[in-house]
Formats: sequence, structure tokens, C-alpha cells
Amino acid sequence: MKVLILGGDTPLGMALVRIFDQQHRHKYQTITIADSRFRSERVAKKTIKRLSPECLIDLRLDALLETRDNLSDSDIQRTRWFGKACLRNDIVYLFQSSAWVFSGAMQDAPWAESDEPDDESNLGLVRRAAEQAVKDMTINSIILRLAPTYSAQGDGVLAKMLQRFGRGEKMALSDSQYFNPISADDAARVISAILDQVGSGSNNRGIFHYGSNERASYFEFGEAVFAAASQFANIDSGGVARSSDASQPKGDWTLSTQQIFDSFGIHPTSWRRLLAPAVKAFYQQQKANRHHE
Repeated sequence: MKVLILGGDTPLGMALVRIFDQQHRHKYQTITIADSRFRSERVAKKTIKRLSPECLIDLRLDALLETRDNLSDSDIQRTRWFGKACLRNDIVYLFQSSAWVFSGAMQDAPWAESDEPDDESNLGLVRRAAEQAVKDMTINSIILRLAPTYSAQGDGVLAKMLQRFGRGEKMALSDSQYFNPISADDAARVISAILDQVGSGSNNRGIFHYGSNERASYFEFGEAVFAAASQFANIDSGGVARSSDASQPKGDWTLSTQQIFDSFGIHPTSWRRLLAPAVKAFYQQQKANRHHE
């Protein structure tokens, strides 16, 4: 398929480019988050029509929300522009969302696609509004809710943990908040597999969830990150401890993956298996950055 990636400079966007380059099954063009902030609907529509993709992959909003990089109502409005352009030009709109549309109520996990998003926080409401904008504008859409995603690139949870471990800090992490994390490379594998199916004529559209096949708390994830970091760096102090903050709410944001398996034949994989390569890549990138300074 011919693909246009909005947010090609995000960790997931870069992982997607790597897998496309390896597989040679999809032609792609990328637009950075900054360049995707079109000033008018007319410019957005003209750009999409000129590039004429068969699928528009929108990775903007979750990356913006993670960094809280001046997110505004205009970014939601642009989602409507992109959805409308996709409908008019018969383009599949694949929109990345996340597990954070849910409140994390323990009794409701794992969360299925049929569950109604119920997070009432400001960030949760923004995510829900973005999903609604996609659904309002086009029926030719796939909303892919991903579990929390870690990557060697960017400034996400993995990079922040490794930076703090490098400073010898000991992190207090919750052992009562759960999720089924994924690596950016695994998320890219899933998106590529969806495109393979859509390009072969699959008419599956709607909302789909993807997370790993292993549930973990923040504390368990942090333990695994510290253990992996110890393989590649000299870390003499630091580590993780269970948080003693009783005010932290309990929650479970684990996503069910049954529907994406039934629709696209995509199997979940282990986040632990992919963690060490991501940690190794982080330290390799740090070394390369120091070499170029």
C-alpha cells in the first residue's frame, strides 16, 4: 500500500519506517508532527490529495499528549480535517489512540473494544474527543488503541527510567496500577500486519486493541528495566522500590487482544522479550550522541 505517516518523527513513526524499510511491502511518505499542524483545512486537504495515499496513519495526538507539547483544540480540529479528506478520497484512516481512554477500574479489565471509554480526566477527555472526531468524519477508519508503549527513542517512560537509573536514583513505583506494555517495534509490526490485510482486501474497520500477552505493574516493569540496564551499563546504585504512597489510586489498563486476533490474525507477544533490545539501543544511541558532541 501507499502510506502517509503523520508523526513520522515520533518513536512509533520511526519504528514504522524501520519495519517498512525491512519488509519492502509498503511505500511510505512521512510528515513530522510540526509540519502536520496545518493552518487551514484547505492546505491539509490539498496536501493529502497531492500525496494520494491509500492509507493515512495518524500518530500525532498520543505523542503530543505524552509530551504535553502545546496541545490545543486545533489539533482535534485537524483530526476532523484529515478524516473528511480520507472520506472524500477513499483513503483508510488509521488513527492511533491508547488505553488511557479508560478509567482503569479494576473490575472492568481487561478492556474490550465494546467497553465505553470512561476516563474523565482532562487528557482522557481529549483522547475521547479525538476518537469521536475520527468516527464523525469517516466510516473508513481503524482506531487502534495501543497499550502504553516504550521505545529507546524519544522521551517516554523507558528513556526517563534509564536516565534516572544512570543518575543513581531509586524510583518508587506503584504495584497497584497494571497494564500490558508493548515496544514501539511491536506496535509497528502490528500496524504493518493490519496494512498487509487491508491492502489484500480486508474490510475490517472500527476500533481494535493491542497490548502484550503479559500484564505488569509499574513496579514490575521498572524492575525489568533496571535488570536489563544492568546488562549494558555500570549501575552501582539506584533501582526500584514499591511506592508507599497510599493515596495512589489502584487501576488496571490491560487491553484485551481477542478482537484484533479474530479480525487480522495478529498474536500478542511478550514485552519482556523485546525490552533488552530496546534498552541496548538506548545506550548505543547515547554513546553515538557523545561521540558526535
